[in-house]
Formats: sequence, C-alpha cells, structure tokens
Amino acid sequence: MKKTIIALAILSCFSNIALAQNASSAAEEALLQQQLDNLRQQLIQQNQQLHQLQNRLATSQQQPTTQDTAGRVSGERRAPAPSRATEDLLIEQHNVFDRKFSLDFGMSYAYYDRKQLLLRGLSFADAIFLGKIDTDRIRSHQWTADITGRYTFNDRWQAELRIPYVYRYMEYSAKGDDVNSGITVTDSLSDSNIGDISAAVYYRMLTETNSRPDLVWNFRVTAPTGRDPYGIPNTPNAVASNLADVPSKLATGSGLWGLSTGFSAVKTVDPAILFASVDYTHYLKGSFDDVSADDFDQPGDVQLGDSFGYGLGMAFALSERLSLSLNFNQSFNREAKRSDANGSLEKIPDTNGNSATMGMGVTWAIDDNLSMVVNWAAGLTQDAPDYVVGVRFPYRF
Repeated sequence: MKKTIIALAILSCFSNIALAQNASSAAEEALLQQQLDNLRQQLIQQNQQLHQLQNRLATSQQQPTTQDTAGRVSGERRAPAPSRATEDLLIEQHNVFDRKFSLDFGMSYAYYDRKQLLLRGLSFADAIFLGKIDTDRIRSHQWTADITGRYTFNDRWQAELRIPYVYRYMEYSAKGDDVNSGITVTDSLSDSNIGDISAAVYYRMLTETNSRPDLVWNFRVTAPTGRDPYGIPNTPNAVASNLADVPSKLATGSGLWGLSTGFSAVKTVDPAILFASVDYTHYLKGSFDDVSADDFDQPGDVQLGDSFGYGLGMAFALSERLSLSLNFNQSFNREAKRSDANGSLEKIPDTNGNSATMGMGVTWAIDDNLSMVVNWAAGLTQDAPDYVVGVRFPYRF
C-alpha cells in the first residue's frame, strides 16, 4: 500500500512539472504570436505610408509649381538652365545678365591686300590702250589686343568698358616713274598705340518666351583716345613719286567721338540658337589744327559718315562645353565730310563703303569660370578685310 502511495505521489509531481512546462510554452508562444502580429501591423502601416509618399511625389512631378504656373501665365519659357556652351555663345553674340562681373581678354588679326591698277597712257574708243599698265599694292596687317569688363546691376541692366591696343604694319609697293619705271619700289611702316576706348550700357527689353526672342537694346560711346589720321605728313620717295602718299605714322583711332545704338535678339529653336542684330553709328564733327598731309598746317573740320550694320547667325551647342556658330555681318557707311575754303562741310568722293563678312566661331568652356572663343571671318566685299582671326578668353566671376 505504501509503495502505491509513493508511486502516485511521484507521478503527481511529474504531472505538475509537465503541466507547468506546457503552460510556460503556451505563454511564450502567445507572446511570440503577439510580437509577430505587431510587426505585421507596422509593416502594413509603413507600406501605406510608402504608397502615399509615392503618390504625392508623382502628383508634384505632374503638376507645375507655383513659380512655373506664374511663368506660364506670364508667357515665360520653361527651360532648364542654359549649358556653359550656350552661355558662352550668348555672351559672345548677345548678352548674359546672370553673372555679376566678367573680364574678357581678346586678340585679333586682320589682313588687307589691295591692288590698284594704274593706266599711264592714252586710250581710244575705250578699247585700245597705248602706254604702260602698272599695279600698285598695299598690304596691311593689324593686331588688336583688348580687355573688356562687364558689370551686371540686375537682370535688366549691364555696363561695359573696352580698352584696345592696336599694332599696325603696312607694306607699300609701286612701279617707279619715267626712267625708273622698270623698278618696283617698296616701303614699309609699323606703329602701335592705344585705340579708341568705348563704354556701353545694355538694357534687356524682353525676356525670351515660347513666342518671342530675348531682346536687348544697347548704347555705346566711343572716345577719340587713339592716334587720329589727320595732319600726318607723308614720307617722300626718291624713286617712285606715286609712293609719296606713304604716311610717316599710322593712325590707331578715328579721332572723333562716336555714338552707336542698336538691338540684338536671340531665339532658341532646339537644337539651334538663332541670333540677329542691327546697329547705327553717328560721328560728331571734330576740328583739327591740320587735316592735310602737306608740310604746312591746314586747319579744318572733319566728320565721318554715319554707318548702318546688321548681322545674322545660327549656333549649335555640340555638348555641355562646346558650341559652334555661323554668322554673316554687313555694314554700310556714307561719305565722310571735310570743310572747304568757305568753312562749310563738303563730301569727300569715294569715302563711302560696303563691308560684308562671313564667319564662324567655336566656343569651349575650359572650366566653370574660364572659356575660350575662337573666331574666323572672310571678307566678301572690297571694303572688308580679306580675313580676320581672333581668340578671346572671357572669365566670369
């Protein structure tokens, strides 16, 4: 009997221990299940928040911002900021008002080659010529270095100051006269000095939109700081009298105050950029102690003829930092005037001109501030230079 009671007691103990273990296991499973349910609920909430943020982002991308909406109402063109290549091209052909200050250093070379046919003899019926045919030739080489500073007050107004320095080299050749007619006589002359300093202001009249171009008005004043061409005596030549018109010095300026005004326009037509400009220049009358090339002084007044010019061009941004442009420019100037013996101004024959050039340019943005612009132009008329090449280095702060 005692053995039976002891066995039942032992079984009861093991039974209690098993029940306790089962209860503990059930409690642990319930806790784990609760934690799992909580994590699932958090995941559901996070997914809902994720979908809401995605929907808000998609809605904001599809709908314009307040600034964009105002731009559409006012008609302004919505476009990303221009690339460096486009910006460099605009500052070369037009104006850019988003840089506070820029400094531009440039150098250019212009070459002229003129031949003048001289007929020394008699002609009959405009067909038969008896005598000599000589050819005089003048070659001109001109280097110009300039520094230009531009200061932008706001997105409408900009000021500019340009200071040039000019170096010229001239070559003259002609046939000798009479007994020396078989001899070709040459002469040369070089000179350098500061050129005519100019100051300009630019005003942005219109900002480019989908239907209109960017339009800028400009006004420029040119001061006669260079050496004027009046009163410079000629250097006589003992062999060829027709070389007597070789000057002793070379001019580097016009000698007169000049006033210019004009407009420039730019329109973006992807992938090209179209630009055009018109300008008009008027020279004020100036009085000089000597206006002749003789040894004696001959005072008088001089006024250069007004000029009108225009330009057309097209450019392409080849990459973020490289652009290519093509341009055509033409200008017409009227006859110059000089005072006669009575003191009134009279026109000087054959002083009017028509200069036209066709050119191209390449702009390369070296870094975020410095660029290099290479230009080349060929003359299409007799009054234009044979060709012009130049390089500029604009630096924007």
